[in-house]
Formats: sequence, structure tokens, C-alpha cells
Amino acid sequence: MKHRLILISYLILTGFGFICQASAQESEPVPVTGIRVLTLDDINEHGAMLGTWKYRPGDNPEWANPTFDDTWWVSTGTELSLNEIPWSGWEGIGWFRLHLSVPDERLWHTPLALQVMYHAGASEIYLDGELIYKFGKVGTRKEEEEPYWERDPQVISFSGKTDHVIAVRYSNFSSHQLTPVLGFAFGIGPLNSGIKSRVNTVRSGTTFQMVCTAIPIFMMLQHLLLFFFYPRARENLYFALSTGSIGAFVFLIFQFFLVATGVTQTLYLMRLLVCVYVLMFLSGMLFLYTLFYPKLPKQLWFFLAGWVLILCFGLFSLRAGFPLFGKGELHSTVEVPGVSPFASSFNLGLAIVCCFLFANLTFLEMARVIIVAIFKKKDGAWIFGLGSLMPIILPIMFAFFISYTRFENINWQFSALAITLAPLFSMSVYLARDFSRTHRKLETEALERQLLEVENIRKTEELEEARELQMSMLPQAAPQLPNLDVAFEMRPATEVGGDYYDYNLTEDNQLTIAVGDATGHGMNAGLVVSAVKSLFKTSPSGTGNLETLERISQGIKGMNLKRLYMAMTLATLNGNKLTLAAAGMPPALIYRAEENLVEEILLEGMPLGGFIGAERQEAPFDLQIGDTVLLMSDGLPEMLNPENEMLDYPKTKELFEEVADQPPKAIIDHLFKASVAWADGEPQADDITLVVIKVK
Repeated sequence: MKHRLILISYLILTGFGFICQASAQESEPVPVTGIRVLTLDDINEHGAMLGTWKYRPGDNPEWANPTFDDTWWVSTGTELSLNEIPWSGWEGIGWFRLHLSVPDERLWHTPLALQVMYHAGASEIYLDGELIYKFGKVGTRKEEEEPYWERDPQVISFSGKTDHVIAVRYSNFSSHQLTPVLGFAFGIGPLNSGIKSRVNTVRSGTTFQMVCTAIPIFMMLQHLLLFFFYPRARENLYFALSTGSIGAFVFLIFQFFLVATGVTQTLYLMRLLVCVYVLMFLSGMLFLYTLFYPKLPKQLWFFLAGWVLILCFGLFSLRAGFPLFGKGELHSTVEVPGVSPFASSFNLGLAIVCCFLFANLTFLEMARVIIVAIFKKKDGAWIFGLGSLMPIILPIMFAFFISYTRFENINWQFSALAITLAPLFSMSVYLARDFSRTHRKLETEALERQLLEVENIRKTEELEEARELQMSMLPQAAPQLPNLDVAFEMRPATEVGGDYYDYNLTEDNQLTIAVGDATGHGMNAGLVVSAVKSLFKTSPSGTGNLETLERISQGIKGMNLKRLYMAMTLATLNGNKLTLAAAGMPPALIYRAEENLVEEILLEGMPLGGFIGAERQEAPFDLQIGDTVLLMSDGLPEMLNPENEMLDYPKTKELFEEVADQPPKAIIDHLFKASVAWADGEPQADDITLVVIKVK
């Protein structure tokens, strides 16, 4: 019902003339002579409407004289609705005269209330030829006129005689652009009851206006703050706009009926009403779509375009002098350039009808969204369904309460307030519930983050300890032999890796060097490295490389660590003789000083910890003075750059060729420097282990 209030501004004025005429016909004892008879009983019972007057267009001060002969003037009502303009026409200014008979002496010199029931223009009120009131400023053209509607009852008193004449000089050049009722309506009633009625109307109306406005505005501010603190929840923004526009709509409606005193104010209020009305529906639709749709549906653009067109058409229709049919008049000699009373009234009525129809269409769409959400069991959709039914449920409850209880005086303001605000409260409850759940979820996530941080700190400390343990298991110094120059270095990745290097040196200067790479990272890889070191260091003297690899493989297999293997290369040097055995490791590189070339030695074999008895290859090589051997894990060739490209084995071979004739330490430094340049800031993903052996 609240969404149809804008129609009242048009419909109440359209039908006002008919209402007043009906009231006058029921209550006025109008004799054939045209004299209105006032009695105390008539006034005290329901007030006396002054409905049938003598009328003449034009302006002449002599027409205020009570003795002026107006018998040939037209008898008419004073409402001047566009379809009941007197046959003599309306020129924008005219005079109305009413002959009163006050035979009841109890009304003589008794203050009565002149009640202005309706007043679209400006007027001067004369009683027995004496000016008693001015409502606005009467003008002979539009620029001089200042319309005014005096809503408070005014004191009127009849002197000690029976016959009186009320003459009204009235002008209205403007209101036909806004309303089809151009005239005025007066009534006479008891002064005290009139004042009391006006005070009660203003007090109760203002109170209801403030309450119905303050509650939505408070809800708007509350949800605006929620949106500002959490902008991702756009539903709070749309709900704030919806409640704020509803509060503004209610406020403007009451301003329209309680405060507006002229056409200018009325026109201004109606323009604001149109804007707020459109915003109310659009924000409501956005609110529902945001809640129940992952993204805004396509039909939103249809409603958005429709409401924008209605807004433009409504504001344009309320513009002064909106011409649709060109210049025209109805039983009238008023000519306002480019203005037709029909055009303005027709366009305003058409705009209201379009607004009403599109509002119903929007209601249906909003109801569809809620119903679909309920059937799809969207979280909290039932709250919207219940809140939307409140305007139907509450009146039934109130009627039942009144019918079956002794309490029959339920305050209508309270009932209207409850019916109007119930849907808003249901929506606010949903948002508060959602906010509470989100808050609890955030608290849970914060607690989980704290626990995760504690766990990460613990794991970091454990990994650091594991890294220190891993590094402590590596040899601290290279072996010193008269015919060999050996250097090795490992640069681990961020996690505990699985790279490993070590050596065994016998009493007869036979050197066996091991380079390994366990699968994966972390603690399990560290465990494999520890086991391999133990197995390698305890290998019996004189055991061949293939036997040593098989022994280590069986040891890893016995640890029952699923999917953990160790790739390994064993290099045994006895004098100038090199024996290589490999199990899944990258190829070894041998630089031949005499030929100045690099050989790539790839020996196939399964990683350790797999099948027992797997075949592996072993190969002997003779080395000469100046020859250099490079053993490495796969960390260097598989280094990635920002384009996710690997350094790869051919490039590694080229880098080794560049410095193969230099000392082992210089070779290792060159290779690490080249790897850093290749990575160009990318983090190291795997351990890099390099072992260089040069024959002296």
C-alpha cells in the first residue's frame, strides 16, 4: 500500500470536487433563491460545506459589495475541476459570491472556524464587503500571482443580522500544470473543535512522519557503516539505499499533505517523490539480486532502463507547461503560451499510470526472486518470504485481535507503522544474521591462522634444525692427494633437500666419491640422506661400486619409506684410473686436456631403493694430467628463469667447457655465478651439488 501513495497526490485532487459536491448536497439546505442557510445544529453536527456559489470571470472591486446584483451570475461549485468548468469560462481570475442566511441568534457574534478544505490558487475573502483574509497574492496574470493554501482554521464571526454575503476574489494561472482541480473549497464549523482537530492532525501526522522516517534512516546509516567497514558486502549498500529512500518517501508524502502551501512547493515535492520512488525500487531489486545471485542477471538492465525512462518522463511531465497537444483550452479564455491544461494533466496522469504498472511488474520480479530462493533452499531466504508476507499477515492478526478481545482501540498509527516496517526489519534481521555468521567465520579463520602461524614457526624451527643436521653430515674439507685436486660445494634450496656428497679414502690412497640426490624435500628426504651416509661410510674396504650401490639400495628399501628413492653416482679414483657407476643420476662430464674437449658420460641404472637386484652400469676411464671430472645433481641443469625455461644439460656442458682448464674451485664458482644470472631473481627450487676432480 505504501508504494501507491504517490497516486494519492493525483487521485485525491481529481475526486475532491466530487466529494465536496456530494457532501454539500447531503448537508446544505439550499433554497430555490440560492441563499445558504446556517444553523447551529448544522454546524455542530458535521460542519457546513460552502459548495454552491455565484460566479463570474474577470475582476471588478465592485463585486465585493454586498448590495451588488448577482442574480444573473452563473451558479457553480468552487472546485473548478477541468471537466466541470462553468460555461462562462475561466480566465485565470474571477469572483465568487455566496449569500448566507443566519437566522439562529446563537451564531451571532460567535467565533466560528473558516476551514480551507482545499485551495489551489490565491484569494481575497470579503464578508459583507469587508476584506477579512488574504490567502496568497491575487494577480491579474501569472507573474503577479502567489498561490497559498492556508491549512489552519481561520476565525469568522457574523454580526447581529440575518443576511450576509461572502465574496471571494480568486486567481489561479498555474495549478492546471499540476492538478486538474483549479479552485477552492471552504467550510464553516465550531472554532474550538476545528483548532483541536488541526492540532491533533499536525501532532499525530508529524509524530508518525518522524517515526516512519527516523527508523529507516537509522537503518540506512547502520548498514552504510557496515558497507564502509566491509565494502565487499554490497548488499549492505543497496539495503541502505532502499531503506533511506523509503524513509525519504514517507517524509515527502507527509510534507505534501501537512505542510505544502502552494503549487511551487507541491511541484517540487512531487519531483522529489518521483526520484525517491524510482530509487526505492531499483535499490530493492539490486539488494535481492546481490543476495541470491552470484552476479547481476540480465533482466536487471530491462528494469533499470524502464525505471530511468519513467523517471525522465515523470520529471518532464511535472515541468511547467509541458505541451503534448499544443496550445488549447477547455471552456476557458486563459492562454498560457505553449501550454494545454489537457496536455499537462494527461501527461502527469499517464506518468502515474506507467509508474504504477511498472511498480507492479517490479514487485512480481522481486517476489519471483524470493520464491525461487526459497525453493532452492538459499540460506536465510525464508526470512525474506516471511517479511514480505507481513503486510498481509499483520492486518489479519490485528482484525482477529480486535474481533476476539475486548481491546478494540488499536492505534492506527502503530498498525500502519508495523505493517510498513515489518519487511524492512526482516531484511535487516537477515543482514544482521549474515554479518554475525561472517564475523564468527572470520574469528574462526583468525584462530586458524594463529594456529597455523604457530605450526609454521614450529616447522620452520624443525626444518632449520634438519638443515643444520644435513649440513653437518657433509664433509667439511676436501681430501688431500698428491695427484688430485678435489673441490665440492652444495647450495641447498629453501627446504631441507635430498642432495648428498661424501667420500671414502683408503690407506693406499684409493678415493671413492659419492654424489646423491634423494627424491623430494623435507624431513623424509633428510632421513634418506642420513641412512645413505651411514651405509656409504660403513661400506667394506675393497667393495666394488656396483656392490656398494646395491647394498645402499637394500638399506633404503628396508626403511619402508614409500616413494622415496636415492639417485647416486660413485666415482672411484685409483691413481689415474677412474671407475664410474651410476643409479639414475645426470651424466658426468670429463674434460680431456690434450684434445680440449668435454665428454658426456651417461650411465643408465635404476635409483636406489627400488627393485632389488636392478641392473646398473659401471665404466672405467683413464685420466691424464690436466683432465677434469664434473659430477653434479640435477639442480643446476634444471634451474628455471622467469620465463620458466630450464638451463638444461647442453648449456651446462658449455658453461663447463668455458672454464674446464681452471682449478676446481674456480670452476664451481663460475657455474654457480652462471646459475644465478640465469635465474634472474627466481627462487632456487632444488639443491645444487657440484664436485670437481682435476688430475695434477
